[in-house]
Amino acid sequence: MQDYAIIVIGAGHAGCEAAAACARLGSKTLLITPDMNKIGQMSCNPAVGGIAKGQIVREIDALGGRMGVITDRTALQFRMLNRSKGPAMWSPRAQSDRVRFMEAWREELDAEPNLDLWQDTVTSLQLEGGRVRGVHTALGVSFSAEAVILTAGTFLGGLMHFGELQLPGGRISEPASYGITDQLRAAGIRTDRMKTGTPPRIDARSLHIEELGVQEGEDDHHKFSYLDTPKSQLKQLPCYTLYTNEACHAVLREALDRSPLYNGQIQSIGPRYCPSIETKIVTFADKPQHQLFLEPEGERTNEYYINGFSSSLPLEVQLKALRQIPELRDVKIYRPGYAIEYDFFDPTQLHHTLESKVIQRLYLAGQVNGTTGYEEAAGQGLLAGINAHQQVRGLAPFTLSRSEAYIGVLIDDLVTKGVDEPYRMFTSRAEYRILLRQDDADIRLTPRAAAIGLATKERIALLEEKIRLRDELIAFIQGFSVRPDKINPHLEAAGLVPLRQGCKLIDLVARPQLDILQLATYIPALQRQLDKLPDNRRAELIECAEILIKYSGYIEREREQAAKLERLEYVFIPEGIDYASIQALSTEARQKLSSIRPATIGQASRIPGISPHDVSVLLVLAGR
Repeated sequence: MQDYAIIVIGAGHAGCEAAAACARLGSKTLLITPDMNKIGQMSCNPAVGGIAKGQIVREIDALGGRMGVITDRTALQFRMLNRSKGPAMWSPRAQSDRVRFMEAWREELDAEPNLDLWQDTVTSLQLEGGRVRGVHTALGVSFSAEAVILTAGTFLGGLMHFGELQLPGGRISEPASYGITDQLRAAGIRTDRMKTGTPPRIDARSLHIEELGVQEGEDDHHKFSYLDTPKSQLKQLPCYTLYTNEACHAVLREALDRSPLYNGQIQSIGPRYCPSIETKIVTFADKPQHQLFLEPEGERTNEYYINGFSSSLPLEVQLKALRQIPELRDVKIYRPGYAIEYDFFDPTQLHHTLESKVIQRLYLAGQVNGTTGYEEAAGQGLLAGINAHQQVRGLAPFTLSRSEAYIGVLIDDLVTKGVDEPYRMFTSRAEYRILLRQDDADIRLTPRAAAIGLATKERIALLEEKIRLRDELIAFIQGFSVRPDKINPHLEAAGLVPLRQGCKLIDLVARPQLDILQLATYIPALQRQLDKLPDNRRAELIECAEILIKYSGYIEREREQAAKLERLEYVFIPEGIDYASIQALSTEARQKLSSIRPATIGQASRIPGISPHDVSVLLVLAGR
């Protein structure tokens, strides 16, 4: 069969981004998946984005990835979360049509001239001399490659739990994959098991819709992609809210001995931040109710996803518990919720490029690294794809720092700290979240994508125009003087403190109670300046300028803090150090450093258990 530069195993969110990036950069790429009708499948909820996850999607888009474009094209609803907080916390989220999302991904991949698709299951890797050379498949086909990216999701050794019933599989009705885990374990890669779960899917026709709380989407300028692409043309649909109750909890409590999580059937590591309904009623036994969200699966389907009711209890228990909720008293289920156990690999055995430290030119991305979530997987896939291409072309590695992107935080956390539960991104994980806002991911990252050839000319031109128009607006606001007699009547009418003397317009914009659009209604010159902005980008540019003005002090202070700490990222630790022989280090430090083998002092300082004294010792070793 044909030789390839890069082979990608798995066509989930990580695999799709990895394959698209490799092909677009110019590497001849093969994407192998067991089912070409399930490319980009939303295995769990039909949504993209959310707290911190939305920032990752905007970063993926800024780097030239496709998740944002596809989500915008297939969205059933869009909302900006956390608007009541500062802009560092604003997080975009969209409901997508599950079927249209997969179709859009297939269209994207079919349009890549450097990308081939092959429907098959990889059973083993070709390894030779500590390096991957290709793959072998269940159909008896072998493909050779200069690099391989493994993005197998939950399919490696996948085992599903429906109460006492256990079925092998990577997703419901889809077979698990075997062979790769044993092979990599034998090669020296550490592996363990994780658990995740999903809720039942229900028929909207069986709901009492009129009794549910309604959560509509928003219709403003926000979307995921920075490109000048249209918003979704699909019918916009609401989500619905409801609550569990004591009667529901009583049914669940009575059946806890049948829950794989509590009867010893499941031994693997489960998610703390997305617990099953069984875990909720045990951990929060004092709470009489838990909120649930009903999310539409598609524009043309009656199927709804019950967010918040993940369960591995038997089908009859799930159905009985749901029917204790008044709005669901007649509910019908399309399929039950279930738990799934699967293999993952210790991410501390990866470089920041996501290349294995054990097997050269093998890259791992997505849930095989111990993460959870489409967005986290897609971000890893994009970086793995970029770096696989850079590697086979003999180019410099591509990495992102913690002050540069949430994707940088994600990968550094995985590589440096490892995982003791499925890793999920939160804004609290980022030390520099004021620098990592969703509004400026293009300004942060598109120049990086342009430098390696992943950003299109269209994207670069849009960014240059955005920066120019934003800066022109800020310059006008900085230079325009406001007289008290012109503005005070408006300020007083709004219940705000009037001016005692004239000031620059920027001083008014900086006030938390005022915004640029509001001031434009009082100041004709400002309105004329806003009218010069392109209609399709006006709201985006105003928001971008306003954030920089209002939060300039915070942004500059955080940028200075990041610069100080990042100096340690450029102090490299000599390779091959025998940490076990360095008695000046603590016992824990010797063990952790020997296992993780950090590349820089900065990375070493973030390893749990490494003290300031240990860092000082390492600085001496590094000649500093």
